[in-house]
Order: sequence, then C-alpha cells, then structure tokens
Amino acid sequence: MYRFVLMTPPSDSPKPRRAASMRAVAWTAAALLIAVAVGATVVYRRGSADDAFYAQWGVDRAHLPYSATADARRDIADAKTRAAANGKMVMVTFGANWCPDCLTLHKDLEDPVTREYANKKFEMVNVDVGEFDKNADVARELNVAVNGIPLAVFFSSDGRPICDTRRGELEPARHYTSSEILDFLKEVADHRRVVNPDQRQ
Repeated sequence: MYRFVLMTPPSDSPKPRRAASMRAVAWTAAALLIAVAVGATVVYRRGSADDAFYAQWGVDRAHLPYSATADARRDIADAKTRAAANGKMVMVTFGANWCPDCLTLHKDLEDPVTREYANKKFEMVNVDVGEFDKNADVARELNVAVNGIPLAVFFSSDGRPICDTRRGELEPARHYTSSEILDFLKEVADHRRVVNPDQRQ
C-alpha cells in the first residue's frame, strides 16, 4: 500500500547566506577604515617630519625653491632673454629640496640685503635635479656636470658663460652666512670669478 505524504523539502533559506554576506561586508569596511586611518597617520607623520626638516633649514614648505614641474630649459631661456634686455647676469642654480645646503643657500639669498643685490645684478633660475635623475640634459647643454649640489652657473647678459661652482664652492652652503653669500655674488658680478664664500680676498 502506498501512502501520499506531503514532503517538505529541506530548508535552503537565504537568511544564513545573507547574514554571512553582511558580516563579510562589515569586515571589509572595517579593514578599509583601518587602512585609511593608518595611511592618514603615515601621511601626517611624513608631512610633520617634512615641515620640521624645512623649518630646520629656514624655508617654508609651501614655498620650496626647486619646482619638480618647472620647465628648466624654458626658464633659463626666458632668463637669458630678460638679461639681454636689462643688462643683468644670469645665475642658474642646480639643487633639490631634500638638500640642506640648497635650502640654506636659498634662505641666504632671501635675506633682504642679499636679495636686493641679487635682484639688481642677476636674473635667477633654480633647476631641480630630483635624485640626480632630472635635468641632466639641461646641465650638459650648459657644459656642466652636476656631481654635487648646490651648483651655480653664471652667464653674462649676452649669454656667454662666465664661471661656475663645479669645484664645490657652494656645496657647504649651510656653513655660510648671508653676508658671505652676498660677498660671493659681488665677486661674480664685479670680477667675473668664483671665490669660496668664506675665503673672499
């Protein structure tokens, strides 16, 4: 004898799967929040460290001297054009924002007395060398090899090269005062020669 029995199929309720999915989403969201928080902390600490570094060498992080996005070749050409019109010399300085001596040189050049003299005598261009992997072609066009920074190259108002600091005269700039940098510029402007800032005769 056969009996008809209404059988209920095994429950395959979506509720357990839905709960598991919600837990996975929650864990993923929590992991993302932690990652964002850690990243923000790292960025904050790095920014704070950068601020302290720049403050140590007397420059403002918002106004760093060496621009990573500048077109160095065009900036130099523009400076030479202005110099041809106004009779000034051109000072091209190769450096980087991670370099304490480059930052110190910039700070000393921003001293009011030194800046007044420099602006009167020179058209000035800063060229970023990155990690010595940028603008090497620009340096070669100026007939210098950037083996140490800061390195300055000077040109007359008609574009002729005058002198440069390839022997490292400016590399220990952190040990110079703004008045010594002023005297260094005067030697270039008045006598067309480079003299170590702390050895000016």
